[in-house]
Amino acid sequence: MGAASAGAEASRGTEPLRRSPLNIALDARPRKTVRVSTPFPWRTAGPSVPPAPRVRRVGRRAVLGAAAAALAACSGDPEAPPSSTTTTTTPAPTFSTATGEQRALTWATWPDYIDVDEEGGRPTLAAFTAQSGVPVTYEEVIEDNDEYVDSVRADLEAGEPIGADIVTLTTWMAARLVQDGHMQPFGPGESADRIIPALAAPAWDPEQAYSVPWQAGLTGIAYDAREVDRAIGSVTELFTREDLRGRVGVLKDYSDTVGMALLASGVNLPAATETDVADGIARLAELQEQGTFAGFYGNEYLDALEDGSVVASLAWSGDILQAQVDNPYLKFVVPEEGLVIWADNLLVPAGSVQSEAARLLADYFYRPDVAATVAAWVNYICPVVGAQEAMESLDPDLAANSLIFPDRTVLDRSFQLPTLEGDAEDTQRAAFADVVAAGGGS
Repeated sequence: MGAASAGAEASRGTEPLRRSPLNIALDARPRKTVRVSTPFPWRTAGPSVPPAPRVRRVGRRAVLGAAAAALAACSGDPEAPPSSTTTTTTPAPTFSTATGEQRALTWATWPDYIDVDEEGGRPTLAAFTAQSGVPVTYEEVIEDNDEYVDSVRADLEAGEPIGADIVTLTTWMAARLVQDGHMQPFGPGESADRIIPALAAPAWDPEQAYSVPWQAGLTGIAYDAREVDRAIGSVTELFTREDLRGRVGVLKDYSDTVGMALLASGVNLPAATETDVADGIARLAELQEQGTFAGFYGNEYLDALEDGSVVASLAWSGDILQAQVDNPYLKFVVPEEGLVIWADNLLVPAGSVQSEAARLLADYFYRPDVAATVAAWVNYICPVVGAQEAMESLDPDLAANSLIFPDRTVLDRSFQLPTLEGDAEDTQRAAFADVVAAGGGS
């Protein structure tokens, strides 16, 4: 969960934007369309049409199946069906005389973060292996940045192998690990030239030597329209409305929840100070003591929305786009105070010996056609220049979706919480962790 560029932040000026909220309700259909809601949208379900599938659901058979076949055909997969049209194939990359076993990568990442077919395979990843000769063990083992890093910390700090050659971590954690010397360079590769400007060249990795964004997203508000009296348009409403008390979910992620609390207080988020952050955490603690929150959640906030223990929550954009397939009454709101923008990044731990294979993988997934195929499944912000054009052939409506390919109207309302200097960051994170623990989170 990551960062907009410094230039984008500067363009926002010194005062936080205040505009009418956008209540984004996507129809549950293979072609998802973002629309601004009608004046009273909160009890309106999307039309009853075949759902747009993803992991554990019916596959995008016609569109994404064809895309995966095309990728396999370009990879030289002997089992791929012949194409009736002339296509330009990408030469298979080579980087050493090592055997496939010696080139093998282990990739530690978050759940449901890549395209999956009906048999549980990962078509783009299989095509990468066929094309490059690099086997990849894909492990969905990250549910929380701190928890994952703590689980490998001893080996990480010793510069020893941690059991993964690529890790997918959120920008604040990625920056910390790079600055502490726990990650190694694997670029810049071809991917560095294809990163969208809003996410390119972060201050902690200006040459893209240590990282490339995998996916990005926005933190806003989600609610179940069947369970609330009226639409929710702001974080202030979420935190103060009596009809929501005790049924509001907030996230265990420090940057998201503290960031949204500061936006609700009118703080210019990119310029937030330690005092601002401390005041925001104190406000969250007060709300927790007042019984405003049902709990602090990781990915399981979706389960709480589903079982009704939470009716409205801080939420990640891609999760809600996916969840609307099963529940078209879910709404994702761009609050009037603004959004928090974040990115998850590919990194190579210092103890890995597979930096070159990792670079090949990053470059492959930054091919616009491959990136579009992944984006059609995960529904987060796609960080790859050219992927929006490639998406036109997969799903024109997804190509026009501003939560996957955001335009300035979204980016100009998206902010990130800065990292505090010295010990201040650790102090405030510890204070937030105490609030989370008091709220039943861990």
